[in-house]
Amino acid sequence: MYSTLNFSTFDDSNLSALTSVDSHRLQEQTHRSVKISIIIVLGVMITLGNIAVLLVITSSVAGWSKNSRYFLLSLTAADSAFGLLVMPLNLWVSLLKDYTEGPDALCHVVAFCNATVYSTCMYTLATISLERYIAVFYPLQYSSLMTRKRTLLLIAFAWCFPPFLLLPISFPVGIIEVHFSTASLVCNPSYSTNVGYTLSLTCLIFFPCSIIMTHANLRVWCAAKRQSLKLRKYTCARRSRHNVASRVLVPVMAAYYACWTPCMAAMIYNAVSGSSVPEWLEFVVVWLPTSNGFLNCIFYFWINRSFRRKFHLVLQRMLLTLCPQLADTLGCCNPSNTDFVSGITDDNNSVHERSSSVSSTCTLLSLA
Repeated sequence: MYSTLNFSTFDDSNLSALTSVDSHRLQEQTHRSVKISIIIVLGVMITLGNIAVLLVITSSVAGWSKNSRYFLLSLTAADSAFGLLVMPLNLWVSLLKDYTEGPDALCHVVAFCNATVYSTCMYTLATISLERYIAVFYPLQYSSLMTRKRTLLLIAFAWCFPPFLLLPISFPVGIIEVHFSTASLVCNPSYSTNVGYTLSLTCLIFFPCSIIMTHANLRVWCAAKRQSLKLRKYTCARRSRHNVASRVLVPVMAAYYACWTPCMAAMIYNAVSGSSVPEWLEFVVVWLPTSNGFLNCIFYFWINRSFRRKFHLVLQRMLLTLCPQLADTLGCCNPSNTDFVSGITDDNNSVHERSSSVSSTCTLLSLA
């Protein structure tokens, strides 16, 4: 009798344990499916947005100098790497395994690529802010300060310095450990294994870029505000450059800090405390910076009237070439006349750019 009772109790406990394990696995699979769907949607949005940007800025845009286009092309390439490199690599790793103890050469390489793309994007945003600052406050010296060679050197620095700093992450037996996180579906460095290296990365990447962007954009915003006050004395217009600058600079800085600060805070917290944040919070803060790649398409490009006009022209030309019948149905006219007017405008802008750059201020002053 007692043996039968003990046996039934043992079966009940095993059954409850198996049920709890199965429910936990089911919950993990559900969370995993939701996370993968979010990553794929975000990757598609980033890729399509930056492809549309590339279609426009590979050719001349009214009001944008060559230097400005170089910087914006660099930003577009860095943002595109989120959707074309970071997301596919991490999804591929997540399908291969859930978690691996010990050094993993594949995860180290993927973590190195992730950190390099993230850092390059921050450096590129900082160089764009620096170029805008010089264009606004030193318009007469812009041509001598921002030569083509110096522009390309700044872009090369933004792309080459991060890999140099982050190279130790790529070695399986290096100064910092790397693991695959089932919470964020990303190959993440274990920042607590080398606190000094982690803090040095934040001091050399995030904080300098944030200081440059904040200082440059704040100075430009203050200059636009002073200009608007002067214009109100001589014109009846109530809305002027201060409002336009607020519509551009405030969203740019708000998006930057909203996307990057939580990730850096979680990184520092993990390094100092040695513990990780909750599952969904880790997923959000790790993937939040990639959404900045899509927001950049809006704040740096789509909000600009000249860019939108050029995009409509490019789209119209593509429709006339690929599907003339659909273009006729939609009422698309031959863009030859528009090209002629646009060419005259671009020539006039190029002449004006030789005397003083409008590459940065065009974003502030030519909005719809």
